[in-house]
Amino acid sequence: MALFNKKPVVKKAATKTDAVRAKVAKAEKADKKDEIMAIEKKDASVVQKAGGLELNMILLRPHITEKATDLSEKNVYAFEIARGANKAQVRQAVEKFYKVKPVKIAIIMGIAKYMKNRRTGRMQTKKTAIKKALVYLKKGDKIEFV
Repeated sequence: MALFNKKPVVKKAATKTDAVRAKVAKAEKADKKDEIMAIEKKDASVVQKAGGLELNMILLRPHITEKATDLSEKNVYAFEIARGANKAQVRQAVEKFYKVKPVKIAIIMGIAKYMKNRRTGRMQTKKTAIKKALVYLKKGDKIEFV
């Protein structure tokens, strides 16, 4: 009989301040959602994934040396790329960021330089290996590095 002997629960009367606080909280949540959606849209337009890597992380920097500048006169451009990147991902990144269509891509994996520590006799890496991509373009296309 305990079910029928329960006293009814009396709700507190809502005050104006409670109503105002609820409206403010609701407006703040809506503003945060709008901000998050705007950031996600902006990020989605810049960052696309290709095989697990984001396109803005594939091309690290242009590889500028004397040899690379000589090759650029022949419409071949050199880039340092991420270690996990492949030709298809490099092609997508170049098309996305430089708005040119590569004809051919060659990938070169450099060798790390090692030296021996004189005190301990252990081998240490002096220079890490660089992975490079040579991007071949058509005659009229160009990539400008600012």
